[in-house]
Amino acid sequence: MLQNLLLAFMELKLFSYFEKMKGITTIPAEYEAEANKIQTPAALSFRHFRDQLVKEGWFERNWLWDCFYLSIVLSLIIFGTFLVRAWEWNTIGSILIGVALQQSGWLGHDYIHGRGKMSYLLGRAYSLINGFSPIWWSNKHNTHHVHTNQMGVDVDIANDPILHLWIPSPDKEFPLRKFQYLYYHFVYSFLYVSWRIQSVQHSWEHKNYLELTILILNYSWMLAFLPVKVIVLSILIGGWLVAEIVTATHQSEEIIDSISYNFVEDQFRTTRDVTISNPFLNWLWGGMQYQLEHHLFPTMPKYRYGALTKLVAEWAKQNGIEYRTSEPLEILKMNYDTMKKFSQPLVKTHTQ
Repeated sequence: MLQNLLLAFMELKLFSYFEKMKGITTIPAEYEAEANKIQTPAALSFRHFRDQLVKEGWFERNWLWDCFYLSIVLSLIIFGTFLVRAWEWNTIGSILIGVALQQSGWLGHDYIHGRGKMSYLLGRAYSLINGFSPIWWSNKHNTHHVHTNQMGVDVDIANDPILHLWIPSPDKEFPLRKFQYLYYHFVYSFLYVSWRIQSVQHSWEHKNYLELTILILNYSWMLAFLPVKVIVLSILIGGWLVAEIVTATHQSEEIIDSISYNFVEDQFRTTRDVTISNPFLNWLWGGMQYQLEHHLFPTMPKYRYGALTKLVAEWAKQNGIEYRTSEPLEILKMNYDTMKKFSQPLVKTHTQ
């Protein structure tokens, strides 16, 4: 079954679908005007809540923590490279480097969201490790933040035709959709491949020579120190780990089928936290277990979110908003159930 599935993907030219998976990357022009009309009690209360957090220093960076996370990434890369080159332990080395690429993704994500010259520079530095275009990624990702889980706008849920989070209309049907709950883990491993392809395309199309230089340096150091099979495997591992985590906290939540400007309320409708007690898993999730806090306060350093969860839960209770959190296995099971649910036959249609 698995072999036939892989062959089917090859025949259908899986990589040709990456272009279709980009989605819309521009925020509607009327957003600012419409957003200014939204003055719900929760929105006003949230503004005061955020202002208080700013005054209390929650958005300030602790560079000791930043150095700690950087040292782990560099250690994994160096040790993984050593295992590959000295003893040809390609599989173990690939896993270590793949985890380093995943963790580098979390850190680059944190710094590109951040404010200040140092965050700007570090965001570009982590692009050197992962081979992504910061500008392309930021445009895509910020759209996701503003209009989370909103059909036709949020590119992170626009993964058709390979994966569906709703029953498609007949003209958008994909022959293998009925198997998506079996192959979605396999597809997830290509996340970093897709991002790298789109990064090169964006930097080349916009003649961004700084980013092109960063991308060239990334591939140069990989090719200089690692066999091609280790490069490929580590990129697949890093992308798979990121995709498993970032999709689980969103795509089983509400999908909004029209554009919405109720930012605060929408984040609680479309985002779920993960409650983790295991220290290793807590590190592996890289701050994305606090996905709700990150969406509400994206410029806050990720190592602040753990302590912030109690304040966010209390604020939600005071404002009559549901705060959602699940255990890791539970939320991964929810993700599977979502993929299974939308692999069903075309019993109804949904027009985007």
